[in-house]
Amino acid sequence: MSINYYKTALLHHSKGNWNKAKEIYEHILKTDPNNYLVLQNYGPLLSQLKEYKLAKNVFEKSLKIKPQDPLLLYNYGKFYHDQKFFDEAIKFYEKSFKIEPKNNLSMYNIGNIYFALNKLDLAISAYRGSLKKNPKNFLAHNNLANALKNTGNFEEAIQYYKSSLKLKNDYPDIHLNYSTQLLMLENFREGFEEYEWRKKSESFLDYINYKKLNLKSNEWKGEKLNNKKLLVISEQGIGDLIQFTRYLFELKKEKVKIIIYLKSKKFSHFFDNKTFDIIFEGNDIPDHDYHVHLLSILKIFNDRNKLFIRPVNFFQKNEKIQIKWNKLLLNHTGIKIGINCNTSLLKKNIPIEFFIDLASNFNFKFIMLQKNFISRKVKKSNNILFFKEMDSSNDAFIDSIEIIKQLDLVITSDTSIAHLSATLGKKTWIVLPFVSDWRWFQDKKKTKWYENVTLYKSKKIDDWDNPFKEIKLDLKNKFSKKI
Repeated sequence: MSINYYKTALLHHSKGNWNKAKEIYEHILKTDPNNYLVLQNYGPLLSQLKEYKLAKNVFEKSLKIKPQDPLLLYNYGKFYHDQKFFDEAIKFYEKSFKIEPKNNLSMYNIGNIYFALNKLDLAISAYRGSLKKNPKNFLAHNNLANALKNTGNFEEAIQYYKSSLKLKNDYPDIHLNYSTQLLMLENFREGFEEYEWRKKSESFLDYINYKKLNLKSNEWKGEKLNNKKLLVISEQGIGDLIQFTRYLFELKKEKVKIIIYLKSKKFSHFFDNKTFDIIFEGNDIPDHDYHVHLLSILKIFNDRNKLFIRPVNFFQKNEKIQIKWNKLLLNHTGIKIGINCNTSLLKKNIPIEFFIDLASNFNFKFIMLQKNFISRKVKKSNNILFFKEMDSSNDAFIDSIEIIKQLDLVITSDTSIAHLSATLGKKTWIVLPFVSDWRWFQDKKKTKWYENVTLYKSKKIDDWDNPFKEIKLDLKNKFSKKI
């Protein structure tokens, strides 16, 4: 084997020219099938190319040649890790670490697996073990902080975010993680400053297509806007749009012409075109003086000591839809309670069984506010109603808005429905996981964002029993007299 030929393959491999590297590796192995130098790189390459069956054969062949090679064992663990075969991945990572304890990446990846599985104590232990071997692994500091935050160890989490930033101050995701921890602790000045780093995060850049936007204006930092045109870029989730549109109405008082940029037309019916100009992704951007991202306005209003201003019910009335739901709900008399259990984030999801149990304890009508909800378990519960036709059009929440107006109460997970109901002025009870989103802060029953909202927090990870015990008691005390 020409060593230069092999080095050429490695160079292609390192530069991402994987197919070219594969070609050279295979050429060498034709004449020298047991060349371990090639095999130890060929297996990981095949894994990168997602040729998992062939990769497994190569790894097994390599193990027969050198069963105690720590790098081989690590790469085999990574092979299983990438495919989410976590038990096998942990087994090979541990073997690698036992032979070569200096390889902190094995323990670091074990931590990542346990974090993904929400086994946070094990994740914390693995990250600490990794950092003992390599205290300069900035990602291990960050991920340890994330795990600590999710177990409620907020102050220690902050220390590890800080140590991570000392090692890698230009990494946006660390700043973003740090910011949400600061905001949760109501350190708004520093928290919102750090939160601006989200705009450099890859996930954020994937969401906002800046090339299409082609912004030439300056970013608004709080300057006076009298008679100016401000482009507001909607970002992240629909819940954020609903919750923070209040600031746009406040800015209108300053004689500002506001242009709202939306990703999707399905939200356009929310707004009165007489109040705001609405444009969508793909539209030409009209002339404007400044641009600002929606959640960056929070920093500006906090600097003005006006962070917590009253929400504005900005949703447009739809008489046709209103009449439709008046008729559909006409025969359902008595107390009517809207419910929603699922979100886009797994840790916020509430098992439907808790709502079924709730419905069995009260002679109320519980109305499912979840689009396309299907559950055989719910069908067995006479007190839970769901409508297949709800929000079936392209206009987001068009039916939900009119349904919520007719309800006595909404009980929901932390999702867009929570903000929709609260903004409509409806009594809203939000059920939160042990460590919730930063905007709900810590261990509080009420929130400064909405006067009509009550928070029910889990007391530990995966604990829904305690918040629902509180809900049952409050339902009995506050609504039983109305039956």
